[in-house]
Amino acid sequence: MEYDFDLISIGSGSAGRRIAVALRNRGWKTAVVELNTDEHFGGTCICSGCIPTKSLLVKSQETDDLREIYAFKDNVVEKIRKGTLKHVTDRIGATVINGLGRLVDDHTIDVNGVKYTSDIIVLATGSEPIIPPISNIENVKYQTSADLLKIDELPQTLLIIGGGRIGIEFALIFHNMGSNVVIFEGTDYLLPGEDKEISDDIKSDLISKGITIFTGKFVDSVSESIIDGKTKFQVNLDSGPNKGEYTGDALLVATGRKARVNQLNLDEVGILYNHQGIEVNGFLQTSIPNIFAIGDVIGNPMFTNWASYQSKIVLENLAKSRNASDQWEVLPQKIIPRISFSIPEFAAIGLTEEEAIAKFGDDVVVHKFYNRWLGKSIINESTNGYLKGIGIKGSDEIIGLHIWGDKAGDLIQLGVLAMENDLGWSRLADLVYGHPVLIEAIYSLSVGMLNQTKLSK
Repeated sequence: MEYDFDLISIGSGSAGRRIAVALRNRGWKTAVVELNTDEHFGGTCICSGCIPTKSLLVKSQETDDLREIYAFKDNVVEKIRKGTLKHVTDRIGATVINGLGRLVDDHTIDVNGVKYTSDIIVLATGSEPIIPPISNIENVKYQTSADLLKIDELPQTLLIIGGGRIGIEFALIFHNMGSNVVIFEGTDYLLPGEDKEISDDIKSDLISKGITIFTGKFVDSVSESIIDGKTKFQVNLDSGPNKGEYTGDALLVATGRKARVNQLNLDEVGILYNHQGIEVNGFLQTSIPNIFAIGDVIGNPMFTNWASYQSKIVLENLAKSRNASDQWEVLPQKIIPRISFSIPEFAAIGLTEEEAIAKFGDDVVVHKFYNRWLGKSIINESTNGYLKGIGIKGSDEIIGLHIWGDKAGDLIQLGVLAMENDLGWSRLADLVYGHPVLIEAIYSLSVGMLNQTKLSK
């Protein structure tokens, strides 16, 4: 049967776009469907996630002028978005279709009433904010992270429900611009799932900067009112040591993200999914073999770099054969860096101390190297934070590496390389590092870990 396209990707983010571009370069006729190409081509990361938030965070450390900060963000986003669109259409020659893409059957999609057929379909629609079941939240004009990327007036007080990566980023951005910021995190510590000791230290650091943080109690209810002619928001904690009503000028809900599946017509076509996202096999095929799903739409971990890697596996398999899975490779387990853009940054791979102890018990060893001991950190006047290694007695294996400090997101990649290739602490301690550079801290940490594991000579 002849189709309009060899492959259609519903979603223009790093996952779907990469497949369409790569296979177009191999002679396939490909298309990318995006709901709003003028504002959102390139996906959440470029248009309403990673790139704009980091732009705001960087610029807000240089100035507190809201218009200047947001103009910088807009320029960065527009440059990347336009460049990405031009690359896909003009340089690569893939077709871009504007509108909402929905599945019709195994080989057909509908975009704004127009039908398109394709041999292969890729679902890469990403994720959307989770709105928790807080009492009365449906009657409140709360904002999501995407909403806060477009503001005209700085709120005097910003209330943030959620103390994860997104909540902390916006807390710092608005604190830098002059807002009073209050974070409400229901679990016992910030950055749920990360190392508790470091999370507690990050909390103390944020408090020292002037940010108010309440942990260990989920928000009971929210409300909205008019006070002196202005809209105000209330967050209520009905019990616990921080019981009370807290009032602010804006309310951000940043309690995580979920797979965006509701408008794909999955039930009608027969594609299986669950509360995490679309169900896929090791080849990232859905329950319909010629329809693939990649990125946030299949669930956690929701990182754009992980979505992009998934697309690499799919496109390489399809380049070998469109349907002969005996020639394909399954998605391998990878070491995925978890980066939180606090100030300073925090990055981690592997197990936390708590996870390691639960798995290995008393054999776990921990060592820390403080940035205040490092020459380059002293030169940069960025001595806050430390590196934390997790290992096992008598073993060279890197169980976990946690870096809280300047450029942590960059430094963690050496750890990724080591863990990915089963290189232990001894190999990291045997490298010749430049001097003076921040990455020397990994050398010092590794030497300390060898002493702790009793492997040093």
